[in-house]
Amino acid sequence: MNKQKHFAIVDIETTGSHAGGSHITEVAILIHNGKKIIERYQSLVNPQCPIPFAIQVLTGITPDMLEGAPTFGEIAEDVYHLLQGKVFVAHNVNFDYSFLVKELKQAGYDWQAPKLCTVRLSRKIFPGHRSYSLGDICKAREINIAARHRAMGDVEATAELFSQLLAHDENQYLQESLQKNTEHRLPTHLSLDQFRRLPETVGIYIFRDKKGKIIYVGKAVNIQKRVLSHFGGINTSLRRQQFINDIATIDFEESGTELMALLMECQMIKKHWPVHNRALKRYEPKFVLIHYEDIRGYSRLAISKAARHANSIRYFETAQEANLFLANLLEEFNLTPILCSFYSPSTETREDRKIQVETLPSLEEHNQLIDSVFQQLSDRKRSFLLIDRGRNEEESSYVYFKEDKLYAFGFVEFIQQWSSVEDIVSYKDKCISNFYMQQIVLQYTERYPEKVHILPQTKSLS
Repeated sequence: MNKQKHFAIVDIETTGSHAGGSHITEVAILIHNGKKIIERYQSLVNPQCPIPFAIQVLTGITPDMLEGAPTFGEIAEDVYHLLQGKVFVAHNVNFDYSFLVKELKQAGYDWQAPKLCTVRLSRKIFPGHRSYSLGDICKAREINIAARHRAMGDVEATAELFSQLLAHDENQYLQESLQKNTEHRLPTHLSLDQFRRLPETVGIYIFRDKKGKIIYVGKAVNIQKRVLSHFGGINTSLRRQQFINDIATIDFEESGTELMALLMECQMIKKHWPVHNRALKRYEPKFVLIHYEDIRGYSRLAISKAARHANSIRYFETAQEANLFLANLLEEFNLTPILCSFYSPSTETREDRKIQVETLPSLEEHNQLIDSVFQQLSDRKRSFLLIDRGRNEEESSYVYFKEDKLYAFGFVEFIQQWSSVEDIVSYKDKCISNFYMQQIVLQYTERYPEKVHILPQTKSLS
């Protein structure tokens, strides 16, 4: 152990479970030089906010006790100088660390430190215990906790545990952790071995909780680097803390290309709807072209906000895009404007309903014209294969777009000899498409037209 390395062993008591909405009520710091404790610090802290009754019962810290205590801003300078230049040590280190980073920043101190977690070190150096909570591991190691759930009582017990860890660290786990502090950025339940097996390639990663349930799916150009980025920085919100605490295991799937990673991510989210994935719903279409028959029997076209219309013809991201498409239809097919409705949020009445019947075109001719529009739109639907690199040299990825909809995507070996779509597309690769997935495929084809193989409709799978 480097004799110059000093450790700040810390325990805090707080008004709640996450730094974003809670405050410190007590802080205790022991400075350890690798052999013994050389300095002590302890202070109650007035949080200037109510303390939940359950917290008062747990810690024994009441509002009356804190009435004359300093605020954190008043002790921030002392705390900063104690912690600065030290290795930060705590039991479940990210909890204490997140509170102190936030409180110090609010007091004007920009502080960061390398971290060591005595939960993680205990699992490595003292394996085989059922629980590694501070109470349970101290009981197993015969360490007395003089005042449980008070900062000084808990930090003294943590310091004794730390001394035992130093004494029994035959495999130099602590030194390894200091050299590569990645492990102590990870969630408490996630092992370093799991993280290290993640590849530095493009694909998707899957976070699971203790029960194996998928709680988050993401895509990455570099899976390992992207996963680690989730645990960097300090985000003190309750949602962020719950997200980090829920992660127990990580799975991954390589994809070969970023496009395949995006499609795989969307497909898995749509299948499982993980609790911490919320962004995908933002990418659903906002507007739609619909057709309907009015009370007079006329077949009508209209742009409206997207909903679950059974008679939807086409989807759009913006109202401008949707209105332009309908305007082009009017010009190309010479449609009657009064029987087509554009979207306008300021329109509250439908003036066209007041037009006399004799001013309208022939019902039969108009409806036949609308039928021909539908047929033309159907005839213009595209089918193509997009072929790109796979996950290894023998493999290619493919995306099958059938009649303007994403139909399937997957991987296939020895693609060079294909002559028809049936040689490539597997029914097991058929996907549940959506507007967002279709748009990212179409955008990709615009960027890489050389990878696209247009298919006549007769080549499509039925």
